[in-house]
Amino acid sequence: MDISPRERETLALLDARGVSYARIEHPLALTMRDCEAVGAQLGARHFKNLFLVNRRGTEFYLLLIAAQKSFRTAEMSKRLGVSRLSFATNAQLMEKLGLLPGSVTPLALARPGARDVTVVIDREILDMGLVCVHPCASTASLALEWRDVLAFIESCGNRAVVLDIADAPV
Repeated sequence: MDISPRERETLALLDARGVSYARIEHPLALTMRDCEAVGAQLGARHFKNLFLVNRRGTEFYLLLIAAQKSFRTAEMSKRLGVSRLSFATNAQLMEKLGLLPGSVTPLALARPGARDVTVVIDREILDMGLVCVHPCASTASLALEWRDVLAFIESCGNRAVVLDIADAPV
């Protein structure tokens, strides 16, 4: 089992908090389709983790949204009162969360650089039980209870906002 230093730190944090999880290694998972297959193996639901930034590059957001929903920039910007949200750059992702593209996870909020990241949670995922998240590496996934993920987020001290995010029109 080859575990990266970032993943090792994440697992140690979960262990120190007494959080139960199941871990699985897998090929690089960069798409939602990849994640669906992994979630099915673990018997866990998954959601999208999008790292966003405002137009000036001064405010950062981690959007946790149900897997089937689309991220609509204009709508989310308006709801949060932010000027034009967009995806953060790879450099911003590394600076704030210490992550590579494809490995975005709420478990990265424990990093010191992430303290000012606002977490935006789709109300729909609050009802999930067992969920699938990356442990700060996109070649492994963890199945853990959503309530444990939420407690982890709260323990990191980040501002959190819960929104009702509508499904994209068909």
